[in-house]
Amino acid sequence: MTIERSSKDASPPPNGDGAALSAEAAIAMHSDPRFLQLKQRLYRFIFPMSIAFLAWYLLYVLMSAFGRDVMGTVLFGNVNVALVFGVLQFASTFGIAICYTLYARRHLDPAAAEVREALREKEEGSA
Repeated sequence: MTIERSSKDASPPPNGDGAALSAEAAIAMHSDPRFLQLKQRLYRFIFPMSIAFLAWYLLYVLMSAFGRDVMGTVLFGNVNVALVFGVLQFASTFGIAICYTLYARRHLDPAAAEVREALREKEEGSA
């Protein structure tokens, strides 16, 4: 189920039963320790993985520009180091996506469900 919203719509997303959450409840959740821990877990994965991937990509670009002798080394047949590097770029992208999915299922989704439930309870308690 996809909820389409215009970019100008400032209302918070609907909760599980389709009713919109109040802006006050959504804003109050930003200081909740569970929400802060959820953000910290997300950043704990995203920042190191992004830095590692960018460093790996930069190595590929720099080697292609300045290490032509190394990148042109034939490994077998028509396959050289540059081709292997290029294929490994795609493989590492898929690997990161798979790792993120596993990490999110294990660490982020349960914490997000807890935050969502706390937000619903807070919303029901104030109604």
